[in-house]
Amino acid sequence: MFMLIKTTPRRGFTLIEILVVIAIIAILIGLLLPAVQKVREAANRMVCTNNLKQIALAAHNYHGDHGQFPAGGHLPNDVGGVPTGRTNLWVELLPYLEQDNLYKTWDLNDNRKNVATDRNAALVQVIKFLICPSDALPETVVKHSAGVAPEWTWGFYGMSSYGGSAGTRSLPPGNPPSYLGLSRDGIFWIHSSVRYADIADGASNTLLFGERYHRDPEYDRRRLEVSPGLAPLNQVGKWGFVGGPPGIMGNVTLHSAVPINHRMPSGGDFPALLDRSVAFGSGHPGGANFAFADGSVRFVSDSMPLSTLQTLSMRADGQVVTLP
Repeated sequence: MFMLIKTTPRRGFTLIEILVVIAIIAILIGLLLPAVQKVREAANRMVCTNNLKQIALAAHNYHGDHGQFPAGGHLPNDVGGVPTGRTNLWVELLPYLEQDNLYKTWDLNDNRKNVATDRNAALVQVIKFLICPSDALPETVVKHSAGVAPEWTWGFYGMSSYGGSAGTRSLPPGNPPSYLGLSRDGIFWIHSSVRYADIADGASNTLLFGERYHRDPEYDRRRLEVSPGLAPLNQVGKWGFVGGPPGIMGNVTLHSAVPINHRMPSGGDFPALLDRSVAFGSGHPGGANFAFADGSVRFVSDSMPLSTLQTLSMRADGQVVTLP
C-alpha cells in the first residue's frame, strides 16, 4: 500500500525582501559606527590624559632632584669638531619615565654616537608615554636625512605627540630662524632653568606640556613650494633629535603664537610653516589635552581666544585665567 503525503512547498526570499534586509542592516551599521567611534575616541583621550599625567609627574620628580625643570635644549659645545653635551628635555626626563636604561646609552661626550643609523639604535625606540593614540602618525619611527641640521644628526628617530610649553614663541618667525628670537616666557627653551618658584602666575594657571597633531595636508603642500628642505609635518617631533637650535625647539617644544588646532593657511609663507610645526593641537575633536605646572591635566577647547591661550603659556605675565 502506498500513501501519498502532501507537502507544502517551502517559500524562499524574494529579491525585494533581501534588499530590504540589506538596507536595514546598512542603516543599523550606520547608526552603530558613530557610537563605536565615540567610544574609541573616549578611550584614546583617556590614554592621552594618562600619558600627560605621567610626563608631568616625571618633570616634577626631575625638579625635585635638580631644583628646576629640565632645559628645553642645549646649544652645541663642539670640541675639535666633536659635538658634546647635547641633550633636550625628553632626554633628561628619560630616567623619570621608566627609561633609565635608555638614558644610560646616551653619550654626552660625543653626540655623533647618539645618532640612530639603523632601526635597532636607542633613538629609534618608541616611548609609549610620548605617543597619543589619536595622533595621525603614519609611522612612529622616521628617518631624518636632510634639511639645515648637520649631517651627523641624520638617522632614524622615534616620534612624540607632545611638547613642552615654550611660551609665546618656540620658533622665531625669521628665515632662517634663530634661537635669539625665542620668547623665553614659558617653561622650556634653550638653556632654560625654570624653577617652580619662577611661575609667578601660579602653577594651576601655567601650561607645562601640550599635544602636537601631525596631520595637515596644506602644510606638506606648501613646504614643497616654500622650503623643500623642511621635513613633512608627520616627521616633526622626534624626541631624541638634538640638531641645530631651531631643530631642537621645533621637535621638543610648542608655542602659543597660533590658536589650538591651528592649520596651515592656504598660501602660507615660511614663518607660517614654522608656526604650524610647533602649534598646540590634537586629534581629539574640539580641543587638546594640556598638563599644567601643578601636575593637573585638562582638556582645553580650541574655541579659546588666542590671547587667553597665550596668557596660560606665560609663567609670569601677571594675568590669571579661570578655566571652566
